[in-house]
Amino acid sequence: MLSRLAESFYWIGRYLERAEATARLLAEHYHLTVEDRSVPDDVAAAVVLDALSLPHDIVISPTELVRALLGDVANPSTVIGSVGAARENARSVRDALSGDVFEALNGAHLTLTRGLTAAASPGASMYRVLERLMVVNGAIEWTMPRDEGHFFLSLGRSLERIDMTTRLLDVRHDLVWPDTGPVATLRSAAGLSAFLRTGEAPTGEQVREFLVLDQTFPRSMLHSARAAESAVCGLQTLGGVDDLELVREVGLMRSRLEFAGGVHDPAVIDQLCHNTQVSGVSAASAVADAYFRQAGTIVWSH
Repeated sequence: MLSRLAESFYWIGRYLERAEATARLLAEHYHLTVEDRSVPDDVAAAVVLDALSLPHDIVISPTELVRALLGDVANPSTVIGSVGAARENARSVRDALSGDVFEALNGAHLTLTRGLTAAASPGASMYRVLERLMVVNGAIEWTMPRDEGHFFLSLGRSLERIDMTTRLLDVRHDLVWPDTGPVATLRSAAGLSAFLRTGEAPTGEQVREFLVLDQTFPRSMLHSARAAESAVCGLQTLGGVDDLELVREVGLMRSRLEFAGGVHDPAVIDQLCHNTQVSGVSAASAVADAYFRQAGTIVWSH
């Protein structure tokens, strides 16, 4: 596969996951701030924007927070920007992408850019966007062959999911809103139903441990690290670049989490969360070095 095609598939996965995670966080955090007025609006906005590495100097109300996280096509760290960037990458590989995937992604893009999202009712608007994104992900799983393109997309999605889960936990809903924050965190990760099946009480510590170390929930860090390692192994099987740095990074990331099972110390969980995010960044850099960056230029001579 050409490196430009591989890079586009990889970033489609990352941008789709970023858009979904940001939309879920926006919907749940907005409801939390308007229902629980014990926290000042500017503080409630700052904790989210800080976690997402977005500026918050002029965001002092829930409505302004909605506008900031919805964003525009120029900022790929926002919902609209992420979907727009995923669509642009999909356009560049349209010949290698199924028509169903592109049409679903284009529909999500149009939903956002044609003003169908309302700052006055962001919850309903975000759930409408999430439904569109779920259609995109369904089309990917149902129509894409399990070739290099799918492995690159899965690798990008897994690394982005690890990063966004870390950022969600950095918001610390459980500290700012001790009563309702843990449930909001679970809902932001689409994990409330899965967590309740464990029979544990939704406390801040239990929620953080679940999102970091649960072996069956697909949005946990451990499950995402396993998916990233599986994608790298798939690329190796198909004869991709055998990059030892990338294999080492994803292997260490997965094993560090997998062999931490049974740890209930909040400080250890926090350190695991931080170390996994750092490993994810290193793995992303290794992916770019191994697959996307030009190795050199051929000089023809007579």
